[in-house]
Order: sequence, then C-alpha cells, then structure tokens
Amino acid sequence: MMEGSKRHAVRDRVSRKDSGISRRAFLGNVALGVGGLFCPGVVSAASDAVAEKKSRVVIVRNAAVISGGKVNGTVAGEMVHRAVCLVTGKEDVASAWKLLFSPKETVALKMNTRHPPVGGNREIADAIVEGLKQAGVAENRIIIFDFLDHELVRSRYELNDSPKGVRCYGIRECREMKVGPVAVQLAKIITDEADAIVNVPTLRHHNMAGVTVSMKNHLGSIKNPRDLHRDNCMYVADLNALDPIRKKTRLIIADGILAQYDAGPSYRPQFAWEYAGVIAGTDTVAVDAVGMEEIRAEREKRGLTGPIRPEARHVARAAELGLGEANMDRIVVVRETT
Repeated sequence: MMEGSKRHAVRDRVSRKDSGISRRAFLGNVALGVGGLFCPGVVSAASDAVAEKKSRVVIVRNAAVISGGKVNGTVAGEMVHRAVCLVTGKEDVASAWKLLFSPKETVALKMNTRHPPVGGNREIADAIVEGLKQAGVAENRIIIFDFLDHELVRSRYELNDSPKGVRCYGIRECREMKVGPVAVQLAKIITDEADAIVNVPTLRHHNMAGVTVSMKNHLGSIKNPRDLHRDNCMYVADLNALDPIRKKTRLIIADGILAQYDAGPSYRPQFAWEYAGVIAGTDTVAVDAVGMEEIRAEREKRGLTGPIRPEARHVARAAELGLGEANMDRIVVVRETT
C-alpha cells in the first residue's frame, strides 16, 4: 500500500504477524470452504472463527483507484495484492500468491466483460497475472477468458491463443454436463485446460437473479447461459457445484471499482457508484453474501429500503448444497479502507 495510508479493519483487528501456514494446509482449508480461517496472522480472532467454522471475506477499498471514470492501475494492483495477503495471512505479496498457486499449474481467470464499465477492468486482471507470476506461474500457463472474444476486446484485452505469453480468448469447445434440469455446455478451458480458477466477477444488481457476483459469473463459462435464467437463476448454484468449478476455484476477487446497485445487469450510469474496492475470498457463497450486503447497504443510502428484489435464490440454494456460507452471522468480514 502507499506510504502513510491508513488501514481500518472492521469486525476484526488485523495482525502484522505472518502465520507461516503451509500451502498444502491452506488449500485443504479452501477445499473445506473456510479459506484462510486457519491463518492467525490475518485476524486476531481467528481461533474463535476456526472453532465456529466461519468463512472470511476481505474487502479492500481505496478511493484513489478511480477518478473521472479512469482506473489507476497502480492502486488497483495494490488493492488486489493486499486483498490476497489478507486472505492468506501472508504479509509478503509473493508468499501470499505462492500459498495459493503452484508453478506447475495452469490458472484460468474468468473475467466478466459483458456490461462495461462495471467490472472487467484490465487493471485488475493485470494485477492477478502479476501475482501469479510472483508465484512462479509461467505466462503461457495463464488463461484470461470470458464468454465472447469481442467482449474481451471491447474491455481492452488482446486476444492470444498462441503458446507464447498470457493466453486470452472466449470460450470455444465445451463439454456437456447436467445442471439441475438443464444440460449445459461448460467450457473446456475449465474442464480440460485449467488446474485452478481465479473468479473475477462484478458487483452488480441483477433484474432476474437479484445480484450477480461470483457464482453468476460462471454463466459466462457455458455456451447456453439463457437456459439457466429460469427460476430467478436458481440453478446457477448447481452450476457452481459441478466438480470442475467447485474443486478448481482457488480464489475470488470481485471487481467493485465501479458497481451497480439497481436496474442491472445492463449498465445504467444513474444506478452505478464508485465502490472503489475489491471483495476477495475463497468461499464463493460467502463472497456473494457479502457482495449482496454491500449492494443492499448502498441501496439503503439511496432510499431503496428492504431486501433486494428479486430474491437471490441461487445464493440460498448454494448454501443448501453445501458450497459455502450464506449466513452473515457466520462470515467474518475484514475491511481495509485507504
């Protein structure tokens, strides 16, 4: 972070001590859906959280990340790296990324470039790529992808399907899988190519699903997303329960530099606000629950009281399926604001 900045941790005080947790132990905790909760260097109350098996979600915000609609790449990078440090309990950036990813892995970044300028910021992806490189992951083992090529290009990504450099392209070949009552075509990027996934969603209201944060981002990982729009997108939970997504998702970094509190998913500037932050964690359901709470709080500030409508049925269903924690009373939220 920039020298002289002030850090504020809400609900938990952040310790400066490195936890020394091993990568194997940490990834085991991720698989259990409680992420960094076994990292006493992050949260002083970690022992209580572990005993109660709470999930942790990190929020890092810095007003300097956006000005006049332009994103400051340096600040965006600082936010991403700080969030990963807080998630893992490592104060050193390289150590934090090494705890999550191995040089032997191919890592896919699932972006959301569908409705710019909310989400999909190139600066966030660049920071993640830099973090992966610090973990020893070679550029040609990094894949940036989204639903369509032209959506990536529109968001300032350069397409590349060569064996050199960071690869970047829309989904192409797929495998058919059953999701609730629907057969979906899931990208082979996820099923065959990637060993690990970084989910990089938006923070946005959605007029069918209630909210679109991490879980709904994977509608851009299938060829037939409209088939999961039924029942308020409830079966998005089942999509995220598929083994290739559930087992490979290593980290979620929600891009909330610009967010939208109503009338989504299409961008409507009158309902957008500069959240100027990222929301990170390893529990996809907890990240969605916290993202939903952040949207609800902004709606309340704008006079839109009461629960978000429509109801985010996929978040509740995901919790029922055991994918993570949706109860805010069982989620530890660590906030750091500059």
